[in-house]
Amino acid sequence: MKKFNLLIGIFIYVITLSCSSDDSNEQSENATIFGEWKLTSKLIDGSTIQLGDCEQGEGVIFLENLIANFIIVDEIGTEPDITQDGFENCDFRYATYDFVLDQNDETLYRIVEGEGNMEGVDDSITTFEIEVLTSQNLRIKSIAQSNTGSIEDVEMNSVDIPTNEQFTLIYTR
Repeated sequence: MKKFNLLIGIFIYVITLSCSSDDSNEQSENATIFGEWKLTSKLIDGSTIQLGDCEQGEGVIFLENLIANFIIVDEIGTEPDITQDGFENCDFRYATYDFVLDQNDETLYRIVEGEGNMEGVDDSITTFEIEVLTSQNLRIKSIAQSNTGSIEDVEMNSVDIPTNEQFTLIYTR
């Protein structure tokens, strides 16, 4: 009976050890936000928003000089146009913004120059929580907005976005 209990104990230990080695934290990889991402889904308040035919070609390119080029459907007819493979019948353009990452790559601040709503304030800053960042997946959610300050005092001047208005952008490489 002792040998049976010992065998059962060894079996459980081996199973536990092999299962725990498969566990991984998506945030702990040495992943980087820099590079090109393709939009796969949009959520508002956790509900999926159906992407239009052309919206499926949207994405973002995060450059190491802290510029983000969002590739969006061009509804206003600006030039030059951007061509996306597989979406030749769609009209895209860059929406270019500065961005800042916090030290832990857990928060992204998108800075829209010229959109502040106070005299002397030039920027509007949206705070995004980075929910997932792996080598292949990126998920960011808007959580706060500031139209009254600079990046140095963004947390002090930000207003939380109501949960039912928060949007989540899901990208893959």
